[in-house]
Amino acid sequence: MNGGFKRGNVGSYQKTSIQTASKEELILMLYNGAIKYTHNSIEFLDQKNFPDASKSICRAQAIIVELLNSLNFEVGGEIAKNLEYLYSVMVDNLTVSNFEHTVEPLKLNIQILDKLKTAWEGVLQQIKDGQVSQSS
Repeated sequence: MNGGFKRGNVGSYQKTSIQTASKEELILMLYNGAIKYTHNSIEFLDQKNFPDASKSICRAQAIIVELLNSLNFEVGGEIAKNLEYLYSVMVDNLTVSNFEHTVEPLKLNIQILDKLKTAWEGVLQQIKDGQVSQSS
C-alpha cells in the first residue's frame, strides 16, 4: 500500500470539488491554479526545460484568459475594468516569458496573483460571515 491517493482518485476529487464549488470558490481555484503553473514555469525555465516551461505557461495563460472571460462588467463596473487590465498585462507577461524564456515577467505575475488571491479570500470570508451576498 502506498499510503496516498491514486492518480484517478485525485482527479475524481478535483472534479467533484470543481462541480460543487460556488462561483466565488471557483475563482479562488483559478487563482491557485494560475499561481501553481506560473511557479512551475519559473522552475522549468531555471532548469532550461523549455518544452515543459511552455506547457506550464500555456496552462497559466488559459486560466487567466478564463478569469478574463468571467468578468461581468455590468455588475463589476470599475473593478471589472481594473481586473481586465491586470489580466491582460498578465497574459502579455506570459507571452513574453514564453518567447524570451525569461522569468521576470512570471515573477511579476505571481506578485499580482498573490495580491488578487488575498483580496479574493477576504471577499470569500465576508460572504461566509454574511457581510456580503453571493453573486447569482
